[in-house]
Amino acid sequence: MKHVSLILFLLVSLTIQAQKGTYDFVFPEKKTGQTPLLNLRFLNEETAGANGFIRLSDDGESFMAGDKPIRFWPVNSGGDMNDEDLARHAEFLAQMGVNMVRYHGSINPAGKGTDLYDVDRKEINNIWRVVAAMKKQGIYTTISPFWPHNGHMGGWLPKEWGIEGYSDKDDLWGVMYFNDRLQDGYKAWVKVLYTEKNPYTGIALKDEPAVGIIQIMNEDGVFFWTMQNMRPALKKMVTAKFASWLQKRYGTLAEAFAAWGDARLPDDNLKNQTVDLYSTYDMTLAASGNKAIRLRDQVEFYADTQYDFYRGIHDYYRNVLGCKQIINAENWTTASPSRLHDLERWTNTSNEVLAVNRYFDPGHFGDNNGWRIDPGHYYIGLSALKQPQKLPINVKQVAGHPFLMTESGWNLPHKYMAEVPFLISTIQSITGFDAYYWFAAEGIDYTRNPYFEFTKDATGNRAMHRWTCSVPGMLGQFPANSLLFRLNYLKPGEIIFHEEKPMDKLWNREISPIVEETNFDPNRDTKNNMKTITESGISPLAFLTGKVEVVFGGDASKTRISPNLTNLIDPEKKLIKSSSGEMSWDYGNGIVEVNTEKARGICGFLDGKQKFTLGNVQINTTNKYAAIWVVAMDNLPIEKSGKILIQTGTVYQPSGWKEEESDFKDDDQTLHGYKIIDTGKMPWKADITQVKVELPNSGLKKATLLDAGGYAIGNVALRKSKGKASLTLPANALYVVVE
Repeated sequence: MKHVSLILFLLVSLTIQAQKGTYDFVFPEKKTGQTPLLNLRFLNEETAGANGFIRLSDDGESFMAGDKPIRFWPVNSGGDMNDEDLARHAEFLAQMGVNMVRYHGSINPAGKGTDLYDVDRKEINNIWRVVAAMKKQGIYTTISPFWPHNGHMGGWLPKEWGIEGYSDKDDLWGVMYFNDRLQDGYKAWVKVLYTEKNPYTGIALKDEPAVGIIQIMNEDGVFFWTMQNMRPALKKMVTAKFASWLQKRYGTLAEAFAAWGDARLPDDNLKNQTVDLYSTYDMTLAASGNKAIRLRDQVEFYADTQYDFYRGIHDYYRNVLGCKQIINAENWTTASPSRLHDLERWTNTSNEVLAVNRYFDPGHFGDNNGWRIDPGHYYIGLSALKQPQKLPINVKQVAGHPFLMTESGWNLPHKYMAEVPFLISTIQSITGFDAYYWFAAEGIDYTRNPYFEFTKDATGNRAMHRWTCSVPGMLGQFPANSLLFRLNYLKPGEIIFHEEKPMDKLWNREISPIVEETNFDPNRDTKNNMKTITESGISPLAFLTGKVEVVFGGDASKTRISPNLTNLIDPEKKLIKSSSGEMSWDYGNGIVEVNTEKARGICGFLDGKQKFTLGNVQINTTNKYAAIWVVAMDNLPIEKSGKILIQTGTVYQPSGWKEEESDFKDDDQTLHGYKIIDTGKMPWKADITQVKVELPNSGLKKATLLDAGGYAIGNVALRKSKGKASLTLPANALYVVVE
């Protein structure tokens, strides 16, 4: 025993580096002939789809695998690797608790000279490969086959496609909803994808239960800013369809103009039977009088058109191609959370599943900040723990539908990444939010080199990649969080706010009593979306206490707010409690505590409080910032569990990363944050673990330190006294298993 302790001491000592108070995060390697002690593959089915196709629960709000409830812990991932590496990648994801991947690509033909009705065979083959590889590890696949961004069309939109007014480097934002030719092209693409036999399984995807969810398209919509810049050819098509819609409503276009009175626009022309459009910006503002009447007609026309498109494509998948999967329309946002989100969500109810993409951005500023982090850039880097209203999954869910976040993450250069899985697993459990797809898993296991080598300067500095979850602070924190979420260790909260919104209120863009925040993303949002929403009557912190839901087309008199809400939010003390009673959030100090029968955890800026008592589990720590879980691995109460995972996440930054506090200008405002001096290099540096844990379980006999691959690397001294077991975690502890 003394020899083992000495070896462990040396292991810890050798990994503590000159950068004071840190250790190297060492990437895991598969060890031939050894079995990882931490492996969550057992949570997955033997093969994805073994129990049948994914379907909806009886109330429509959650998922079933055949007749068994199932929860998903998903990532975005692709197939850009050889077969052997793809198999290892799938195995690693399953080990970490993943049971769904989203393949986001574009199967349309790419590049100059292509034919609209052809397909990208390489992309389709990759999708088939991914479905087959993931299926073997019990991992389902969500398929996203099209994005109208030009980069997914080979950087060149051919004239041969025959999309009037669009060619060269044009994006196709909004075109699919109005252009029948593009719709026909889309149908030709997905017909090949879903009806031809997958050579890697022998099953066409339409009959493949390992395909969990079909997503019609990615990030497009009629209520976003992109519609404000539509090309003349598209505007002509949209206004012609609008004129036809108005004639059906009013009888003639003249009667529509009469109903609008003096609300006229420059390109209105009764003689030519043409009608103009208000801008997207107009739709984000309050309106009165005749303008309000005209705007109502325009937004209802937009919504009807988008709803009918999604319904038509849904029926094509189901009734023409014979796809048996549940379907999601898309995953986009709008130009105004308060006035347009509900319209967008209503159009999505034409399909079974609803979704949105939303990131927690670090407030990152500099040239090319949408895709790279350079020396000389600035970032704010605030933690979500102190701005809970910004949590991406604070969403008003639509009753009768599951809700997904099909892309999200804490984009680099955040250093407080360890909070992310902790908060997502906890708040998802409380609010009933169904799945959060991390963006994006790269490489076989972790991102080995998150740098762009072609950007290296004379001093060796390189630009850093910002769109990855395959880093220690996110992917490294999956096991405990996936486990507790998938096994329902936290109780769901009550319905805190139930809204019923008649369609008239929808068409009039009336503001609901509670409004979602929109988090700024340089690739997706305009800067006016950075402002905090102040139009709602109910605090956005209500999203963290329980479920917030809406019924479209309902009876407004049935809208209700829980009388408990006032007891769950204390704005003076900056405290939030879940209605389930198992979570408390001190957002003044940035500390979350979770206390359940099978999982106890703390997360945040802990240096102000060193001792945490969670039921009869005690956690002592001198870490300034950490996320710490004590989780039963066998679905038993901690007091009776025969296998407990203690997982710790701290602050992670690259070796040699340098930054300095700084004020900086952005347009006309002065912001305070950090200037990046050096983006560093691999490996990641992790703040050392400074944690002691006392467990109320006299049956525990052994504690084992694991490496990042889940393999045992040494014993940890376990002290037992008066029916309790206690241990001090090693300084490089990420995972410790106590049995």
